Amino acid sequence: VINGYKTIFPIPLAQGCSFNPDMVKKAAGISAKESAAAGLHLTFSPMVDVVRDPRWGRVMESTGEDTYVNCVFAKAMVEGYQGTNGLNKKGKIAACVKHFAGYGAPMAGRDYNTVELSERTLRENYLPPYRAAIEAGCSTAMTSFNTLDRIPSTANKKLMRGILRGEMGFDGVLISDWAAIEELINHGVAKAQIDA
Repeated sequence: VINGYKTIFPIPLAQGCSFNPDMVKKAAGISAKESAAAGLHLTFSPMVDVVRDPRWGRVMESTGEDTYVNCVFAKAMVEGYQGTNGLNKKGKIAACVKHFAGYGAPMAGRDYNTVELSERTLRENYLPPYRAAIEAGCSTAMTSFNTLDRIPSTANKKLMRGILRGEMGFDGVLISDWAAIEELINHGVAKAQIDA
């Protein structure tokens, strides 16, 4: 349920180009209603990665290169999926802000690649959209595949506990992306799957 369930809406990049967060919130609400009716409880959206390298293969999943625009649309999507007063409403599903953090800035635009960002660039340009989603009440967050400061995000204590939980106050469910736990072996962080 990234840009629709039964009713398909424009891709998130095109939604960002609309500069119409009310319309995007309504679209997310329609997606939630259709998904909930089918028995789904969660969407892996919004993807709020700030993307500034057009070579990256996941550009279309983001609402664009502008930090502020990503913040506005993150809030709109979370409120559309979940409602503005939590999830205890019929026809709503849990939103999942992803990919924490900095996934949209891989070296050479290559998916899964290393991310090298200064602390200032990370905090001023890349983290605000996640914060906007969390402040809107986002229920879940997903870790990213990339390394940041050469530490895989999925195992990055500073990111997950220090920034996400501590500074941003996120108290929801934190999930890993597909096979990201097992990939800690490839990163040299874990010896075997059980260690990961």
